[in-house]
Amino acid sequence: MRKAVLILVVLFLSFTACAALASAQPPDRGELLGVYPEPPALSEPVTRGAFAAMLVKAANLPAVDRQVYQAEDVDPESWFAPAMGTLQEKGILAGYPDGTLRPNQPLTGVEAAALAARTLGLFRVLDESRAGPLEAGHWGSSLYNWLVNQGLVSDRSNPENPLTVSEAADFLARVFGSDPQAVDIVEKSRKAQAALKAMRCAVNLEMMMQPRAAMAGKMPPMKGSGRISMEMVLPATMHQVARWRFTAAGKDQQIPEVEVEQYLVDGKMYMKMTDPAIGKAGWVRLPESAVPDMEAILKQNLEAQVGIPEELKPYLHYQLLATAEKDGRKVHELGYYGRIDDLTAFLKAALPESLRGSLGGPEFDQSLTQAGKLIKSISFWGREEIDAENYLPRAGEMKVVLSFSDRFQEEAVPVELIEMHIQVQDYAYDDQIKIELPPEALQAREMPGPGPQEEEHPEHPAGN
Repeated sequence: MRKAVLILVVLFLSFTACAALASAQPPDRGELLGVYPEPPALSEPVTRGAFAAMLVKAANLPAVDRQVYQAEDVDPESWFAPAMGTLQEKGILAGYPDGTLRPNQPLTGVEAAALAARTLGLFRVLDESRAGPLEAGHWGSSLYNWLVNQGLVSDRSNPENPLTVSEAADFLARVFGSDPQAVDIVEKSRKAQAALKAMRCAVNLEMMMQPRAAMAGKMPPMKGSGRISMEMVLPATMHQVARWRFTAAGKDQQIPEVEVEQYLVDGKMYMKMTDPAIGKAGWVRLPESAVPDMEAILKQNLEAQVGIPEELKPYLHYQLLATAEKDGRKVHELGYYGRIDDLTAFLKAALPESLRGSLGGPEFDQSLTQAGKLIKSISFWGREEIDAENYLPRAGEMKVVLSFSDRFQEEAVPVELIEMHIQVQDYAYDDQIKIELPPEALQAREMPGPGPQEEEHPEHPAGN
């Protein structure tokens, strides 16, 4: 239980650290154009091969050192061949039905959009309801329209027109960089949030678990929805109520709705859950050894965010979408997105050694390593509304895709991916917010602590 709580804490802190990546700068345009062996004509159409080389540079992808799945129409000795091989190996560049890649063919706007979005891990955009220039039947509509809605492509652009070399470099600099205006707003919002004494919000979440094709007939896709109401008196007092409902596709069995209420008060965590055996809810108290020192952790996390490691800067990108009146107040609307391919490296960069020490030291690092082996990649994108006067969040939404490794601890992983849509609303900031523990919770029995097996066998930290 303790390790499960710590993993949840560290994931929360890591995405908090993501919001600190405001100092990330766009890739240098000259550096992107520098992939050409000779200075290119900026007004000429960019070729598919040249765009692949710029894309690999902009996304900082490690190029293959040998030809992998190379098409016959790509000269292995050409300057763009390693980049095209890299994109092929990662499934980003599929080519044409006849097996060719056509490296010298001009690249259109929609092709550029699809390649950039796939590089970010967005091979499809789930439930993207916002309209865009391309109709739903077009092969690239989902990804192209997503880039338009993120402010990265003008809705007045013709997606079927070829891009020039100059336009391609500018496009990649926008996609893999951050808007300085948005960066400034994020920095001011972080400072405003760091000064808060209390806050309240509600989170709506929808998720879908997709099994691998090999599990067809054995494991049905699972869908779930939930709502979490949360209030906090900083630095370490919390009240939360979570309601969850899950359904299995093609199954008649009804999965009961789950409701969990919990308090974190004076370093003790109390939980109210329904016992499925008797159908009644009751309070329990977690052993203090299973509850991390949230006050110390949050303090160290804030101190850690004063200086952001360079290793974190490529993970998150911001764009200022609009500034407008909303419900009588001026609001900045920001778009953001990113991809994490090495979860272990990301978490260790986001959480300095001193903070990881508070969470369990070497044993916790081992837990992070195991989590990194299980999760292959995380792609995320979303929007957030920031009040233009006090720079506090007013509403937000995020979509996340977690892709799992094929195998973990020498066993096949049955789940291919989990998709989540998270909406945050009903923000309130009030020094008068109070959290009082119900009298019946004080009488709660303490849950048993971790057994000897967990303490004696830390080599299996992911088993909790």
